[in-house]
Amino acid sequence: MLLLYATAVLAAFIVGVILYARWHYGELESVGIPTVKPGFIFGSDPNIHDVVVHEQDYERFKQFGEVWGIYEGRSPQVFIADPEIARQILIKDFENFRNRRIMDFGHELINEMLDVLPYDTWKVLRTAFTPAFTTGKIRGMSKTIEDAVIDCVNHVDKQVGDSSGTVMDVKKLFSALTTDVIARCVFGMNLNAVNDDNNEFVKSTAVLTGDTEDPPKFFSALQTFPILAKGIPIFPGKALDFFGGILRNVMKTRREENNLQNDMVDSLNELMAKLPTPEFKQLKITETTILCQALIFLLAGFETTATTLTMLSYYLGNNPDKQKKLIEELDELMEKSEGKITHDNLSELPYMNACINETLRLVSPVIRIERVCAKDWKHEESGLIIKKGWTVLFPNHSIHRNEKYWPEPHKYMPERFMPENKDKFNPYAFMSFGQGPRNCIGSRFAKEELIYSLALILKDFYFEATDETKLEFKKGRMFLDQYQPVKTDQANARVGR
Repeated sequence: MLLLYATAVLAAFIVGVILYARWHYGELESVGIPTVKPGFIFGSDPNIHDVVVHEQDYERFKQFGEVWGIYEGRSPQVFIADPEIARQILIKDFENFRNRRIMDFGHELINEMLDVLPYDTWKVLRTAFTPAFTTGKIRGMSKTIEDAVIDCVNHVDKQVGDSSGTVMDVKKLFSALTTDVIARCVFGMNLNAVNDDNNEFVKSTAVLTGDTEDPPKFFSALQTFPILAKGIPIFPGKALDFFGGILRNVMKTRREENNLQNDMVDSLNELMAKLPTPEFKQLKITETTILCQALIFLLAGFETTATTLTMLSYYLGNNPDKQKKLIEELDELMEKSEGKITHDNLSELPYMNACINETLRLVSPVIRIERVCAKDWKHEESGLIIKKGWTVLFPNHSIHRNEKYWPEPHKYMPERFMPENKDKFNPYAFMSFGQGPRNCIGSRFAKEELIYSLALILKDFYFEATDETKLEFKKGRMFLDQYQPVKTDQANARVGR
């Protein structure tokens, strides 16, 4: 009898699990959205760990067109590669799509990052953080960025020596550089990471971003049953604790010494002073919430900028005519400004800015932009229906290579982004920093770092591709694009005199 009872309970449990996993199947099809057929219980992508996500998105774009659906685990998701529908959702109807998914990443120091906070809390913190990225604040941090880049250039100079060309792992080089910039501007620490391979900060950063390990093969199970994340955290707790400890100590020391340096640490301490206010208490904003924001700047700012610099070296090395034009623009500025590159003359490098934007178009570090639908919504022109609770995803790679908006979309053509051509493309067909009120808060800081880095490096060196120059993306990355080492001879790009 007991065995029979246990068997019945087990059977009921299994049926319940299956029903839960399949509960929303058929919803996308019911409103006419072409949908990738889901598996039995793990959604449309049971092998998501084994594909390059942005390439799969592009294959589906070519198969289905500008709108299609999948089931991420049990959850309906609508993919939109149409810039006009994107504009409607991200701008005009923002009030109906003002949140991203609230997810449990398995650690308190990442669960409250700005991108995933509910709208009311996000709005308060976004408003509070915005002054940290004003022109004045960025100008104040520009010397810090410059110092880090100069350390990087000096490191390259030592590596090159008197040779006419030296093979270098530019992925490793730029990862160290951007780690150093974030450490100095966000954590108040001078690492000189390019000269210290064994620095614990650098190693922990690589662990935090997941660049050192492949995603788990059961990732689709986590998507179907998010509660499993509590037992299997998506982000490594040890690395998060490491950075959290550093931040707490730096912020505490600054407060005790009343030491202001006009950087991100000062902005964080300004927020800490607001913890006793009724507004912060009502929204349950705590010290942990504030620490989360610094960690997301580390997580997003380090990896995305390093990827863009690496891809710049790849595309410039493979397009020497574009690099020659860029160097000529830089030399002209250097001649006018007595060899000085400053925050105030970076704007005089429009072709460099165009090269950066074209690189971001071809390889957007952020794979997808997402929003959650708050109530049933219909796009009148196309007839597209999105139900309350569904996630809307904008696949950057597909949007950026949509031939309707980008002629010869696979070709590296920085001229697309020159000022005289700004009216020739749809701005919503360029999504690397997001669009609308919830776009990337650090985009101006990122651009400053990118232009400074590229200008100071190309002042003395150029990139040259080798026979081994290849671009191979890693599989299973859901949030940020990651790739195998990009070197020269050792891997993908060559730095020469």
